[in-house]
Amino acid sequence: GDEEDEEAPAAPAEPGDVPKLAPRQEKKTEQQRRREKEARALAARQRREKAARCRRQELFRLRSLRQQVKWWEAELLRRRQARLAKRLAKDALPRRLGPLKYEDPSLEVQLSDELAESLRTLKPEGSVLRDRFKSLQKRSLIEPRERAKFKRRYRLKYVEKRAFREVT
Repeated sequence: GDEEDEEAPAAPAEPGDVPKLAPRQEKKTEQQRRREKEARALAARQRREKAARCRRQELFRLRSLRQQVKWWEAELLRRRQARLAKRLAKDALPRRLGPLKYEDPSLEVQLSDELAESLRTLKPEGSVLRDRFKSLQKRSLIEPRERAKFKRRYRLKYVEKRAFREVT
């Protein structure tokens, strides 16, 4: 009864097909066992080597990633500091209140040949009122302005004088 079960085909038989017999397992020799054991050992060694290679690769990748993250952080810090410096520089400048931009007044200095020999005879330069006005503009308390231009209310009439008419 057992031999008939082993000879039964694996797939259902179709008409016209010859039933295939399963190969019979014979007892392995010592040489075959040794070769299989060596093959298993070789496969295990190859798996270990591959895993070690992968770990080394991951370690190298980790180093490069760490280096890249360090570079990114340094770049972010540099940008943040640049933004902060720009903001501080912008805050130090006077705000623009009107259409005109604030301009620093030119320093009024006397050259060495213009200087008086004695400090007592030295004449004061500049105007205190103008300095105060510029200071208020710089502190953004008043808007920078140009001097108002003189504008006539009416056009000048051309009048020919009698004396001039006689000469010509």
